[in-house]
Amino acid sequence: MHHHFFKFIIMLVALAAIMIVIIILFNRWLKFKERGWAFIMRQDNNKALASLRITAYERITIMLERITPQSLVMRHNQSTINAAMLQMELIKSIREEFDHNVSLQIYVSKECWEKVRRAKEETTELIKVAFTRVRPESPAIELSREILKLEATVTNSAIREALLGVRIEMAKYF
Repeated sequence: MHHHFFKFIIMLVALAAIMIVIIILFNRWLKFKERGWAFIMRQDNNKALASLRITAYERITIMLERITPQSLVMRHNQSTINAAMLQMELIKSIREEFDHNVSLQIYVSKECWEKVRRAKEETTELIKVAFTRVRPESPAIELSREILKLEATVTNSAIREALLGVRIEMAKYF
């Protein structure tokens, strides 16, 4: 009787030991798997972020192209308005382009976004300077001519610098 009880205890201890070994092995396997899953998740996140970054660079490039003085002037109908009204429309257009894309700054470096902001400010300034060279009530086409003349003179380097900044930064990542 005593002998059977002793065997039973040994069997229970052996079973418990086997269970402990199984649990330890299972936990190790689970940790190993989790590391693999975390790696895959990180890879997927990086892919998603890369895709968002590329989209951001594309949209910033489009915005910069759209706020070049030449592009702005070509997009606005000047036949029925005067220089003062055109100036207001152009500046409003620049601000709207910028505001519409302001969230893109989270995907690019601080330096890159600073170049974009400077391009916006320099273009706005160019339009204001051109406006000082015409009478407010003169036809809008006169302001357009003045803007294009001024752009040709100063070559609006801020937009070119911002575009170059975007390309350089994109080349770093992709």
